[in-house]
Amino acid sequence: MNDHMRLKKRCIWILLILMICVLAGCGKNKDEETASAGQQGEETPEYTEFSDLNGKTVSMLTGAPFEELVKSKAPDVAEFTTYNNNPDMILALKSRKTDAALSNNAVGTLAVNRNKGIILFPQNLQDGVFGFAFAKGSSLRDEWQAAYDRIPEETKEELWKKWTGSDEAAKTLPEQDWPGTQGTVRVAACDTLEPMSYVGEGGELKGFDVEMILLLAKELDVHVEFTGMEFAAILSSVQADKADIGIGSIIATDERRESVDFVDYYPAAFVLMVRTTAAETEEASSGGFWSSIGESFEKTFIRDDRWKLFLEGIGTTLLITILSILFGTVLGFLVFMLCRKGNRVANGIAGFCIWLVQGMPVVVLLMILYYIIFSGVDISGTAVSIVGFTMVFGAGVFGMLKVGVGAIDKGQTEAAYALGYTDRRAFFRVVFPQALPHFMPSYKRSITELIKATAIVGYVAVQDLTKMGDLIRSRTYEAFFPLIAVAVIYFILAAVLTWIVNRIERCVNPKNRKKSAMLKGVKTK
Repeated sequence: MNDHMRLKKRCIWILLILMICVLAGCGKNKDEETASAGQQGEETPEYTEFSDLNGKTVSMLTGAPFEELVKSKAPDVAEFTTYNNNPDMILALKSRKTDAALSNNAVGTLAVNRNKGIILFPQNLQDGVFGFAFAKGSSLRDEWQAAYDRIPEETKEELWKKWTGSDEAAKTLPEQDWPGTQGTVRVAACDTLEPMSYVGEGGELKGFDVEMILLLAKELDVHVEFTGMEFAAILSSVQADKADIGIGSIIATDERRESVDFVDYYPAAFVLMVRTTAAETEEASSGGFWSSIGESFEKTFIRDDRWKLFLEGIGTTLLITILSILFGTVLGFLVFMLCRKGNRVANGIAGFCIWLVQGMPVVVLLMILYYIIFSGVDISGTAVSIVGFTMVFGAGVFGMLKVGVGAIDKGQTEAAYALGYTDRRAFFRVVFPQALPHFMPSYKRSITELIKATAIVGYVAVQDLTKMGDLIRSRTYEAFFPLIAVAVIYFILAAVLTWIVNRIERCVNPKNRKKSAMLKGVKTK
């Protein structure tokens, strides 16, 4: 009953926090939909010359290191910052956390059209070309280049106009209805860079790059398996043989050509997005409280059934968390049982492995597992995440058991031996039940920490709850509702898992055991 009441109180507090956040945050960073062409033409950029950027902050995506390019135009830029996705970078620009955001012409133009208060910088940084990435020396590159050369220029232009235009109803993909006799190719695609590659309704990857790949795949009679991920992970996936092709608004620079080969497919340009001089006035004149609430809620949850993305993300997060808890608990317990008698070899190996796992950030551990250790293995990011978090949780369980069992007086074991117990029975019937109360509080805290730590699995191409929130923000260009929704869901999931563990703890707590159960196997006469 007490656990039930505590769970209810937590839920009430979560709802109160949500209401406070709504009252405090609504109306800030309010995103406006597409501005008319006439209005856009009248807007004036806050900065008009490259020299104006001296002493300012310029941002770019992680995996797009173009500091030197910017410095060649504005040598005295004060600071460079990076963001994992385009929506975060645009929100930083609108909220004045940065002064300019580097992008390419396709993504930048669409972002400007969808967000009042920002505009393209009058001068391009550099012209270039979009490319599909292939592993260095891959024979696939020549095949796909030949297929691309056979596509009529008129078809390429029609696709470009289709995906950069305003007719959303026309932005559909063809079905893969060709035989696919030449097999399947794996394509790593950025899932937040509209209009080139992004997640649309129903969680489907779509965009100019995606349809161009499908067009070439039909020409080559191969099927395509797309995997969405962060922009920074695309080239790493291609190099680690996790994908055959990398797409997602990639401009083929000389530095990138040193690492991968490209099929060049469309002219591109590096551009900067900046605020307009009227940005503050537009923010101040944004819609009323209730209209902004309704519009934000509709765009985040209702439009294109985006609530389904949240459900899918919850399922993935729970799968990784629960399996990691189960496997990690078993792993930690087994290692402890091997080491508890003081075996030097077992303790040395276990100590080294635990030091290695606990001594590095979890995100680094996951990337090492995904891109290096399992680079030549066909294994999903979800499976790698479960392996990684099992190791982390198992190391924690091992430490908890050492502390908990170490707190029990050795006389308990000696007394059990005196009653005729074997070593194994003495541990499980006498020592371990008494150790449970010592480490269960730490165990419950570790579960809460684990479910929050899974928010980083997007780095290894897993679409968990946090990643789904990012995908929704990439479409709505709003931070408030997606982030608050993700935070509240994490609170609820952590509360539910903790409640379940509390119930299990109550069942195994030795204080709740019946006398007959405690004396089972003991001769009392």
